[in-house]
Amino acid sequence: MSVRNTVGRVVTGLAAVGMAATASATLATPAYAGMSGCNNLVCIRIDGSGLNVKSVRASLTSNSRFYGHFHIYGGGLDRNTVTQSWGYPNSYTLPVNRNLPNGSVICVEGWSHVNGGVNSVGRACGQVSF
Repeated sequence: MSVRNTVGRVVTGLAAVGMAATASATLATPAYAGMSGCNNLVCIRIDGSGLNVKSVRASLTSNSRFYGHFHIYGGGLDRNTVTQSWGYPNSYTLPVNRNLPNGSVICVEGWSHVNGGVNSVGRACGQVSF
C-alpha cells in the first residue's frame, strides 16, 4: 500500500470519527421542556430544562371564565384541580420537579360543570422531547 493511500485512509477515518463525535454531541444536547400554548379557552405552560419539568401551569385565555376544574395529565402526571370559578388571569401550577420520559405529551384540559354535566372548554398540550 502506498503512503498516499495510507494517508488518505487515515484522513477518511479521522473525518468519520469527527462526524460521529459531532453526531453524538448533537444527540447529547438537552431536551426542550419549556413551552406554552393555548387551545380554545385553555392554556398550558411547561417550565423546565432538558427532560426535567419544573412545573405545569393551567390557565385561561384573556377575558375567559368558567366554573369547573382543570385536568393535567400525561407523562406520568394525572391531577385534577378543585372545582371552582376560574377566570383570567387565575391559574393553577402543578409542581413536578422531575425528569419525564422523552416524548411525553403533557395536556391541560378545562372542564366546565353545568347542570350536573361536564363539558370540555379546551385542551392544550405540549411535548417534552429531545
